[in-house]
Amino acid sequence: MSTRQRIGKRKQQDITRKRGDERREQLLQASYDLLCERPVEDISFRDIAEKAGIPEGSAYHFFANRFDIFSALAKKLSDLFIDAHRRPVPVARRRDWKALAEYLVDVGVRVYRDNPPARQLLIGGKTPPEVKQSDRLNDRSVGIVMYEVFSRHFELPDTAEMRDAFYYFIEITDLVLTLSMIEHGSITAPMIREAKRAGTGYLSHYLGCTSDSSLRGTK
Repeated sequence: MSTRQRIGKRKQQDITRKRGDERREQLLQASYDLLCERPVEDISFRDIAEKAGIPEGSAYHFFANRFDIFSALAKKLSDLFIDAHRRPVPVARRRDWKALAEYLVDVGVRVYRDNPPARQLLIGGKTPPEVKQSDRLNDRSVGIVMYEVFSRHFELPDTAEMRDAFYYFIEITDLVLTLSMIEHGSITAPMIREAKRAGTGYLSHYLGCTSDSSLRGTK
């Protein structure tokens, strides 16, 4: 095979890969848009393909079923939480560890409120088990970011147990927010307070002795 033939084949592969990535993103965007319009249980694989303008048969080249699409979308939604948590923390919201923990709950609530699909897929109460199991892995990634945020402002043990604590913190607070969605159809202010109580109550077993004196004077 000549050099020209190899280059031509590689170029064609790049074009095919790019087209595949674009179609994959179209399907994810279509699932996001549909979740803004209707309940997750009412959305079929065919609905998503039609919304994306992609033949259903072709859509199966990118995702095995609707749960596969929703799991991929859940990962993209988790990235929104990661990005939000990495933003600078206002000084008033890191005066002590409880204030910082409550601030992180507020950050998560804002992402949920700004993204209806996140509410449906992550705390809607009707999340397909296949998607929820996948989201557990995403929550671990978010928990690591939370640990990093705390480590910038407080002296924390550099242990797997400490990192796991923030993962469990997410699971505990999300459970309360899920109950809010199930019982009230929205994230209510009283349930946000309950989520903060539950989350900080758990973290107190690890951070209860963390005082203002260990606060790093970051800006």
